[in-house]
Amino acid sequence: MTKSQQLPPTRKPHPDDWRPHAGPQTRFLSLTCFEALYGGAAGGGKSDALLVDALRGVGQGYGRNYQALLLRREFPELKKSLIHRSHTLYPRLGAKWNGTDHTWTFPAGETVIFGHAQYELDVHQYQGAEFQFVGFDEVTHFTEYQYKYLISRLRSSVGIPVRLRAATNPGGPGHEWVFKRFRFWLDPNEEHPAKPGETVYYLVDEKSHEEQIVEKGTLDDEGRPARGRTFIPARIQDNPSLMGTGYAQSLLDLDPVTSEQLRNGNWLIKPAAGLYFKRGWFKFVDAAPVAATRIRYWDRASTEEPGNSNTKNKDPDWTVGAKVALGQDRSIYIEHIHRFRGNPGEVELAIKSTAELDGKNVWIGIEQDPGSAGKFEASYYVKELQAWNVKAYPATKDKITRAGPFSSQSLAGNVHIVRGPWNEQYVQELEGFPEASHDDQVDASSGGFNALTDANLGPTDWDYIEACNRAAPRRW
Repeated sequence: MTKSQQLPPTRKPHPDDWRPHAGPQTRFLSLTCFEALYGGAAGGGKSDALLVDALRGVGQGYGRNYQALLLRREFPELKKSLIHRSHTLYPRLGAKWNGTDHTWTFPAGETVIFGHAQYELDVHQYQGAEFQFVGFDEVTHFTEYQYKYLISRLRSSVGIPVRLRAATNPGGPGHEWVFKRFRFWLDPNEEHPAKPGETVYYLVDEKSHEEQIVEKGTLDDEGRPARGRTFIPARIQDNPSLMGTGYAQSLLDLDPVTSEQLRNGNWLIKPAAGLYFKRGWFKFVDAAPVAATRIRYWDRASTEEPGNSNTKNKDPDWTVGAKVALGQDRSIYIEHIHRFRGNPGEVELAIKSTAELDGKNVWIGIEQDPGSAGKFEASYYVKELQAWNVKAYPATKDKITRAGPFSSQSLAGNVHIVRGPWNEQYVQELEGFPEASHDDQVDASSGGFNALTDANLGPTDWDYIEACNRAAPRRW
């Protein structure tokens, strides 16, 4: 063997060396079809699979002609997941990070770009771009329009194979369109079901834009071959890295719907009445413990009484103030529900008078509606209630997501309801969530619970709390 033929010295294994797990992850990374979905349950190693799959064009002689795009819907999630993990994996290949452009550049010029598209039309920032790989992390958080638009950015002028990859769990705002697109693997009632990893080929009709399922090798009118699509399911049991970490157990602490989606990859279970709250989950008590952190959380609706000649909506929303307490043992108590309809002035007066009755030891939470008007209104209340401990909480997630932690605690038997004439109406609304015509009491209760478990709420010194209760006894 000549000197030029000698093999490089064997490198010792390094803790940061990465190898795919046997099973679904290895199978996903070996796919050659155009489009693939991976995961369907939590903990299957989805993010790592996307990060590594984006590198398939690195070191292949493509140089600057290879460009990959990895996406999350919002930047904070992108930063703490894909970007964070990439700093462990990519430098091992000599890549250099540009924090301004959120781009890794590899020695031969190949690039992997990290992007987000919080609003639907944000995908237009990639207009004119040319990618050979596009990967969506948590694709059910994206809209169908965003997904299809970025398919149009997949091309190569020098013949590099292009690939579309996505990873996700069931649930999220895009659940339905993802389920429909991958129905051959996800829908048990599909007429022509496909097995995991089996490729289904399709062409898109230029006039109707509808997909037509065809045989492999079929060409369209312009001689382009049919594209292939498949799905590789994976669960936490397929990821040895998470076994023994307690992650599987933590999934049991979620609300019943989310838990079933994330643990078992159940695409068929959906939010429905009776799934998030059941009467039998609650414990009814005569009073909450004195030593507890308390908040009165307001979900406001500036509406008139039904039947008023100026009221177009005959069944308008209610303004609800839920008084929620968190005991020393972390049990939750729904102490009182103040529910009424009124115009903006009446709502303001009711919030102020209720604060007087509750006392200064009860925090006040104001739900902040989206947009500048919601921010202004919440700021107004914070100013008007400055004699109390008050905080505005932006409603940044959908109602079902916000209710999830409260639902999971209810299922675990950790929620107590203080007996009162409002109990029956309250429980009926909880059991009807999210299909009932009103969910204001659910919103206020889950908002109060989420605020109490927020580390930024305020003091949790139990001696201080007990002293406050002695100085200002509860009125409800």
